[in-house]
Amino acid sequence: MTSQPENAQTGFTLIEVLVSLLILAFGLLGIGGMLGFTLKSNSSSYLKQLSVQSASSIVERMRANKAAAIGGSYSLSNLATGTAPATPATNCISTPCSPAQLAIFDYWDWQVHDVARQLPSGLASISTSLSGNGTLVTITVQWDDRPAQSTLGSSTAASAPGSPNLARFVTSTLL
Repeated sequence: MTSQPENAQTGFTLIEVLVSLLILAFGLLGIGGMLGFTLKSNSSSYLKQLSVQSASSIVERMRANKAAAIGGSYSLSNLATGTAPATPATNCISTPCSPAQLAIFDYWDWQVHDVARQLPSGLASISTSLSGNGTLVTITVQWDDRPAQSTLGSSTAASAPGSPNLARFVTSTLL
């Protein structure tokens, strides 16, 4: 039988392992918290991406119907009223349309299928004005960012115009 010296330490390695596991657990909790915050903030970025794609969509429609766009037929907005545009009398998918009718149909289709369906409380405006080299088109897409902000814990209760919960994307281009 071997004897151990009286001052030998036993079990110290087990305590070191437990302390290092505790430190590792706290580190993994911190990483998990940061990952959760990142996933929540992605929803706001996703809405911004949808607004950019939506604006690009209507610009391409305007380029395809350039005569009506230059004539101001696309200058429409529902930012002030907050209501969806009225359904056009002519469905330009199944019926031939004039350029002005196509502009009204394009705006309605864009509002209903791109802006309002994809963005919370989505509204939009298109304005055209003559510029030295062509027609300047300004597109504004607005939505309520409160759902994305509330997941981050930074939302206010009201979503009134001018509220920090309203987000806007504004772009301008020449036709």
